[in-house]
Amino acid sequence: MIEQMRTPGGAPITGEEFDQIFSDLRHQFGPNNLPIDPDIADLNPEPAESADKMFVRQLDLIGVGSERIRLAVRDYVRAFNQRSRWSEEKLLRVGELGRYERRLVEEWQARFADMREDLGDDATEEEMKREAKLIYRWVDREARAQIRTGLEEVFIPKGSYHMLADELRVGWHPDFTARLMALLEPTGAR
Repeated sequence: MIEQMRTPGGAPITGEEFDQIFSDLRHQFGPNNLPIDPDIADLNPEPAESADKMFVRQLDLIGVGSERIRLAVRDYVRAFNQRSRWSEEKLLRVGELGRYERRLVEEWQARFADMREDLGDDATEEEMKREAKLIYRWVDREARAQIRTGLEEVFIPKGSYHMLADELRVGWHPDFTARLMALLEPTGAR
């Protein structure tokens, strides 16, 4: 409407467009959904701001390229901000985020255990990275569990996995915990 009022002779707003906007809003505020804030959905942070994050180090560990890291940072920042806003506005039910994260971790655990079993004890670094990238690819392309059934925004599950990776609750490389702890250890501590 604002654009139509700013532009003399602009295209009129149709009843169908009006109905669609209200239908979308009604859907967002249904009992099985959470609203996605447009200002958060449009965030495009600089990857350099998150370079020291553990989830970025995990992606570096398996050789993920800079463009995919940029996308991971975007999803992380969007999910973090949206989840924070839902919490601040008290839109989440008691324990809902905890149950959601448990589901995500359990989904990951099964795939991670399969990977480690398939690799065995004699896997080369190249084989471990290849398999780790497959698990990360699953998160990036297929893992779509949502907090509520009506929510469809993909940055929520993808970013939530990055939040879990940042806390070392999930990881991609078979030895991610040991490798990352070695990186964080002060050089004189050995």
